[in-house]
Amino acid sequence: MTPTGHASAPAARRQAARGRRAVLRAVVVVLLLHTAFALWVWYSWGQFGRDTILVWMDFPASLIYLDRADATFLAGSLLLGGLQWGLLAALLTWIVGRSARG
Repeated sequence: MTPTGHASAPAARRQAARGRRAVLRAVVVVLLLHTAFALWVWYSWGQFGRDTILVWMDFPASLIYLDRADATFLAGSLLLGGLQWGLLAALLTWIVGRSARG
């Protein structure tokens, strides 16, 4: 800390790098969890149940791929649903990190 109470430039860079790593870790973990859960639902539930679960799990992104066939539906859920949950995880991690720092 400098006499004015601000962190030095190298310390601020290290703190920013830790924040970016935390956001990246959260995104990767959420993408892996979403992929695992979506694939588990897809292969272990019946047609009606799996479509319903995936639509509600990825709502509102699921509205984009709702009328697609089976393979396209699963790909849409994995890509767009994973992107949606990854962005949400990044935002929440960033908010919690900012509030914890200051």
